[in-house]
Amino acid sequence: MQAHPGPLPPLLQTYVFSWETMHTIIGGRSAIDLSHLRLTDHGSGDEAYRFLQRYGYDLNRASHVEEVERIRVEGLGFLRGMVLQGLPDVHVPDGLDTLPILDVLRIAAGGAPVPLNHQGVQVRADLATAWSCALLRVMHTVAHAANYFQNNFYPEIRERILNRFVQQVRTREDGSQFLHCASFDVPLVRFEVKETKPLRSVVLKLLQKQENVAYDLFDHIGVRIIVRRPVDALFAVRALREEHTIMYPNIKPTRSRNTLIDLDAYDLHVRACLLKFQRGELDEAATARAIHLFDIKPAGSEQIDWNPYSSDKYRSIQFTSRQMIRLENPLYTRLLEAQIIARKHLRGDQLQEMLMALSTIGVEPNIQFFFPYEVQVMDIASYEAATSGRASYAEYKQRQIASVRRRVMPRVLELLGITQESGAGRVDPAQAAGGSGARKRGPFASTGILPHIRAEDLQIPGES
Repeated sequence: MQAHPGPLPPLLQTYVFSWETMHTIIGGRSAIDLSHLRLTDHGSGDEAYRFLQRYGYDLNRASHVEEVERIRVEGLGFLRGMVLQGLPDVHVPDGLDTLPILDVLRIAAGGAPVPLNHQGVQVRADLATAWSCALLRVMHTVAHAANYFQNNFYPEIRERILNRFVQQVRTREDGSQFLHCASFDVPLVRFEVKETKPLRSVVLKLLQKQENVAYDLFDHIGVRIIVRRPVDALFAVRALREEHTIMYPNIKPTRSRNTLIDLDAYDLHVRACLLKFQRGELDEAATARAIHLFDIKPAGSEQIDWNPYSSDKYRSIQFTSRQMIRLENPLYTRLLEAQIIARKHLRGDQLQEMLMALSTIGVEPNIQFFFPYEVQVMDIASYEAATSGRASYAEYKQRQIASVRRRVMPRVLELLGITQESGAGRVDPAQAAGGSGARKRGPFASTGILPHIRAEDLQIPGES
């Protein structure tokens, strides 16, 4: 039978898929981890425009152009100010600051060459594609980080959630604090409220998540309760529940973690102590002391699976709750105010037409939704370990940055011959961020642009 070298005929081309993009849709892979931007038409201007339009930004609208440019500035600032920390000899090409965004998309798709310069010198094509992809990964994340509720209602949401905790935390005359409950009080070492996350911190965190969207962030608002001993942490959680500061039906089960105290072992310990009391071997005060001194940590690596960037010395009880928030709809209020003004200044048909235009039909007077927040409870020993040494926030942040760097610009690092040690982290950062580590070329892995498929592209690795 006659051989058929060269490009496949159109019929057979239809059986060749861009497997990278298919895996982002039905295979659980993040678009952030694509090797490059996938466009079906070599990244032509029309295709790039349509891609960006369907993403949500129509460059024929001035407001959309301004928003894209704002996102680009934020993205470049994040790359230069955070991702490239510790790499003084690596620089983002300055052409990415001014190159039309559609050209950035075309370069990222590996289409027709578009000049990308740095300090007057043209960047070679493969490196230009790698840098363009790095910028687009960050811009995608910035676009998702600036969500509607965060921008418009965050201060009021934050106040309503934190007020419940503030009302339960009491202060004595000597300045010491305790968590009040109707049946008991829990002495506190400290009570902390998480600071509002700046945009760059949100972007950094999202870039470590496989889904990479803002709704995956559950700690925009958070509190940390520090107590003396692990058993006090259990009483703190109980106090929050009994006072309805947290609502246990609204806990997000997949976000609950306990690396502070072994609950099964604690239950057995309490039973043993109570039996000794009933037998007369301990009095009431001695029994309470014996129970309170319990300090067995949970076994296993649950914490590592949940947050691979945290130190194994970081011990806490953590959970995410959700609070129903009801806010006055500002649009509804403004429409009512506009109706009042219209009635003052208009008459007859003009008034009726304006009232129809300002109708509140279909506009709800209130907005309601559940908003997540995080609660951490720690004993003082765990807190001190978490704020010093290997478990310090500074080292934690450096592990995050190293991970994000490997995820955002893997090809840049490869082309520049830069290798990174995993450092103080305990996992492969690229894998932890939802990437696949070293890229494996599977069958048809590079077949995104159909007209360029050749017979050798169809060869399955290991076969001849």
